[in-house]
Amino acid sequence: ATALMHKKMEDLGVPPVREYLEMLSDAGAHMYACKMSVDMMELTEEDFIPGVESIVTAGDFMDMTEGAQIIFI
Repeated sequence: ATALMHKKMEDLGVPPVREYLEMLSDAGAHMYACKMSVDMMELTEEDFIPGVESIVTAGDFMDMTEGAQIIFI
């Protein structure tokens, strides 16, 4: 499934996920990791690109971003 996804992205000219996230960070986007996903996948802050500001719960994220434009990736 991963190989198929990479092939489809390449065919469409979509940048790889890591490159896309770096582009967002360079453009000034604020990025946060989902605490539930981090816990389930046994990740740490060191597993994320430098642009990820912190690990937050869904409730904290909603409070932090009230009235903001939100893009989920």
